[in-house]
Amino acid sequence: MSTATHSAGGRQAAANAAVTIRNRIGTERPVVGLVLGSGLAGIADRFEDLRRLEYSDIPGFPVPTVVGHPGALVAGTLAGR
Repeated sequence: MSTATHSAGGRQAAANAAVTIRNRIGTERPVVGLVLGSGLAGIADRFEDLRRLEYSDIPGFPVPTVVGHPGALVAGTLAGR
């Protein structure tokens, strides 16, 4: 596979994932993004207007194999943001 073909496929995979995420959590642009490790996943429990999307439901997203990792993208409001 050429680099151009691989790159085009990667862009399309990312676009497909973005559409899925946008459809499930809404089209409003986030103000802040947090990437939480397994030990900090409990912070998501504090979100208001919580929307949760399992990684397995997002095209091209890997499913975590770490025990205790929730494997989900979570959106909502935290501390007014």
